[in-house]
Amino acid sequence: IYYETSRGCPFSCSYCLSSIDKKVRFRDIELVKKELKFFIDHNVPQVKFVDRTFNCNPKHSRAIWEYLIEQDNKITNSHFEISADLLNEEDMEIMSRMRPGLIQLEIGVQSTNEKTIKEIERTMDFIDLKKVVEQINSFHNIHQHLDLIAGLPYEGYESFRKSFNDVYALRPEQLQLGFLKVLKGSKMHAYAKEYGIVYRSNPVYEVLYTKWLTHDELLRIKRVEEMVELYYNSNQFTKTLAVLEKVFETAFDLYHALGDFYEEMGYIVQSPSRIARYHILLAF
Repeated sequence: IYYETSRGCPFSCSYCLSSIDKKVRFRDIELVKKELKFFIDHNVPQVKFVDRTFNCNPKHSRAIWEYLIEQDNKITNSHFEISADLLNEEDMEIMSRMRPGLIQLEIGVQSTNEKTIKEIERTMDFIDLKKVVEQINSFHNIHQHLDLIAGLPYEGYESFRKSFNDVYALRPEQLQLGFLKVLKGSKMHAYAKEYGIVYRSNPVYEVLYTKWLTHDELLRIKRVEEMVELYYNSNQFTKTLAVLEKVFETAFDLYHALGDFYEEMGYIVQSPSRIARYHILLAF
């Protein structure tokens, strides 16, 4: 179930349409609880909250998290997009009491390049975010999905490689590599020419290259993204990857080399066979 308890976002990320309207409207907490109880009573496997920044109002988010603990049916999982910077010790105490699998968190890092973060008007301090992610990891009960975006201003290939390695070192359960979408009406759209951003003219308006990132480099990052999905995010190769990482200078270089191997050998990324992926990894 996709579900929202608020609309709007207080932040100003230049690539996001939610940044245009600074108003945030929250639904009545008692109505939210009633609807969540309906999902829980019907054993919905996952409720994916689509609030843009779920924890922008701590009173609101904590009330919902406490309610989920109280009404836990040992089945329903809830997924939240949050800003890690806003979490404090009170939030941590609540999370530490949760059943493993009760919630999962999606945290947008987008880049660890300070110039990029400033340019896209994002509120994010990576040092603070790192502390929060590590503390949540120590509870061993919450899956964390960390996101990066390729194609942002001032983020060239080497800068993206560093951002990847910085986030990979936090060992999230999922590392999601996205590619900039230049949405009409966003500040990114208004500044696209200045940034040298060329993007697809049809939806989803995805970046093709920028002043800092060539099309060839972007395709290489796409191969890395495919390898991360197949091998890291699947959680099927944890022992082997730990060994392979030691052979390469960085984790990014491992997935880059593996992507090149797929390309050279003509392997099909969408192969449905899990055993085939083991054979390919062994050959690599």
